[in-house]
Amino acid sequence: MTTRLQNNGQSETKTKLVEAGIRLMRAKGYNATTVDDICGAAGMTKGAFFHYFKSKEDIARSAIESFRDGKSEEFQNAPFRKLEDPLARLHGRVDFVKASVGGPERLTKGCLVGVMAQEVSLTHPELRGLCQQAFARISEEVTRDLALAKDAYAPQTDFDPASVARFYVSIFQGSSMMAKASDTNTVLMDNMEHFRRYLNFLFAPANPASAK
Repeated sequence: MTTRLQNNGQSETKTKLVEAGIRLMRAKGYNATTVDDICGAAGMTKGAFFHYFKSKEDIARSAIESFRDGKSEEFQNAPFRKLEDPLARLHGRVDFVKASVGGPERLTKGCLVGVMAQEVSLTHPELRGLCQQAFARISEEVTRDLALAKDAYAPQTDFDPASVARFYVSIFQGSSMMAKASDTNTVLMDNMEHFRRYLNFLFAPANPASAK
C-alpha cells in the first residue's frame, strides 16, 4: 500500500500515518484509537501528524478513502476480472474473496469500512457517508456483472441485479463481523458458498463450467 499511496503523490510521512491509522482502526475501532497511538505506530511526532491532519476524524477520512481505493484496485487486478464470461467472473469473485481473507486457516482482519460504519454512523455523518460510498462502489461492480450475466443467460427466476449485489455486500460484511466474533473464518467461508449456491439457483442450468 505504501508504494500506491506515494505514487498518488502522498509524502512518505503522511503515508505512514495513514497506514498506521488503517491498521489501528481496523483492529481496535475508531473510538479506541488515539492520535498518540497512530503517531506511535507510524514512528512520527504529533507535530508531524498535525502538519497533515486537523484531527482524528480527518485521518479517519483518509484511512477510509485509502482502504477503499486499495481494495478496489486489488479486485480490479484480480485474475477473475480477466474472465470473459460475466457469470464466471461472479463465481471467480467468490473464490477470490475466500482466498483474500485467508481461507479457513486464518482469521480475517475484517473490513475497515465495515468496522467504521458500525461504530461511527450515528456520530460522524461525513465518515458514515464515505462508508456508504465504499459499499456502493462494490455494489456497482457486482451489479454490472450480474446484469451482463442476466442478459447472456436465461435465469430460472427474475431478479434485480442491484438488489442481489447489495445482498452480496451484506453477506460479506455481516460474515466478517461474525467471523471475528467467533474467532474463525468458518462462517465467512460457509456464507460465501451459500451465495454461490444462490447464484446457481438464479442461473441454473446455465452456469459455466467454472461454477461449483
